[in-house]
Amino acid sequence: MRGFVERVAAAISAHGMIAPGEVVLVALSGGADSTALLHALAQLRGRLGFQLCACHVHHGLRGAEADADADHAAAQAAGCGIPFRPEKVDVRGHARASKLSLEAAGRELRYRLLAQAADGMGASRIATGHTADDQAETVLLNLLRGAGPAGLAGMAPVRGRLIRPLLGVSRAEVEGYCRAEGLSYRLDRSNLDRRYTRNRIRHDLMPMLQQIQPNVVAALCRLAEVMRGENEYLSQQAAQALKSCIRTPLGTADSRCIGSDTARTRVVLGALTEMAGRQGEAIALSLDGLAGLPLAVARRVLRAAVARAKGDERDLGLERVEALVTLARAGRTGSVVELSGGWRAERTYGRVVIAPASPRSPGPADEWDLPVPGRLVIANLGVTLTAELSEEVTLSADRDLAVLDADQTGTDLFVRTWRHGDRFLPLGMQSWCKLQDFFTEAKVPRARRAWTPLVVSRESREIVWVAGLRIGERYKVTERTRRTLRLQVQWRAATGGG
Repeated sequence: MRGFVERVAAAISAHGMIAPGEVVLVALSGGADSTALLHALAQLRGRLGFQLCACHVHHGLRGAEADADADHAAAQAAGCGIPFRPEKVDVRGHARASKLSLEAAGRELRYRLLAQAADGMGASRIATGHTADDQAETVLLNLLRGAGPAGLAGMAPVRGRLIRPLLGVSRAEVEGYCRAEGLSYRLDRSNLDRRYTRNRIRHDLMPMLQQIQPNVVAALCRLAEVMRGENEYLSQQAAQALKSCIRTPLGTADSRCIGSDTARTRVVLGALTEMAGRQGEAIALSLDGLAGLPLAVARRVLRAAVARAKGDERDLGLERVEALVTLARAGRTGSVVELSGGWRAERTYGRVVIAPASPRSPGPADEWDLPVPGRLVIANLGVTLTAELSEEVTLSADRDLAVLDADQTGTDLFVRTWRHGDRFLPLGMQSWCKLQDFFTEAKVPRARRAWTPLVVSRESREIVWVAGLRIGERYKVTERTRRTLRLQVQWRAATGGG
């Protein structure tokens, strides 16, 4: 069937799947699809100027049958005179450990092993045998899951190094090619197991739909093609919108909270991320920016932000995305949406912050003596404080540098964190207030409050300085000041020490 090979060649050309000189690895299961793909590419390699190799992934699920599949794949590769690499994985064990279905676990491991094999064999492309029927089933499967345009777009002909040259060819055409060329192939009996949703779609739903619409496979593939274009456009819009919505995690337009130094804002949630032992960086999105976006784009921005922060989109279905949209558009400050992997999205002042759930906050009994003069490193707060006595009375606009009247503060100071019932007399105020109310007025997010260092006088037990925010009124420099205490805070990533 020369026409089959030519259709494969046309798909490669139309989508720029393979460049001359590239090495292509075929994912060779031994079934009809991958066998037909292998032999079609073997006929095209000379004409198109690429090299072939193959890899078979044994899932460890079907005993002797799977062993025979692996032997058959090796024989097919040898018949084409190409390098072959067998791989074996424990899908059942991975499914248990990762709390995934067998299908999801198998897919995850299969693509991981194929990528490793491609790297080891010098292949820049990985070709799979997905057909038009697979595409139609994927669209239906995603439709039943309530997917949006991304799901209805199905599988792309090219995604990164992955290529699907048979995506425009039906399963019947593949099997016809194998018969015409005398190619033997293996039958995977697990494809008949109706416990798997895809198999019920393939063997029950698709035949019913074909009675209504004989060309249902072609129709669903056209739908996927249309939605792929729509999805690409929306993705481009979302990427631009994400850039405009991202803010430094704990920053705020109100300079009373953090001032203009954004270094500390990166440190605070960066410290939480490091202490939580997770990959990725916290991301904050502007509520005003999100509110100005069309709903379709806002959904994608939130999904992309979570994926970028966490490194994956696991358990990020439509219901969770809608919860994020509600959080951003109608939630109260402090509202939270829990995400998988120990992450969460929290609405703070003017932002939605996506970050790891906070590790254990410093205990209220934690205290650290501040040597005056001297230097104090508090690893689990992620700060370094230095104290210096000086005859200079010049004030500073740097909020990370507090200039105080040394005769009022004394030198017996310590550092601690927020305790229930703390009261504070902020600079410029005539009456005491609850520290909690001060944090609220200063728009300090709740997640940040327990990590804010407080410099306290051991003699009076009063808060001398809320580091990085404001000094106490009773400790300000006046015309009677003769010497000053200069306190400097440096913000860095916490290491979880004491």
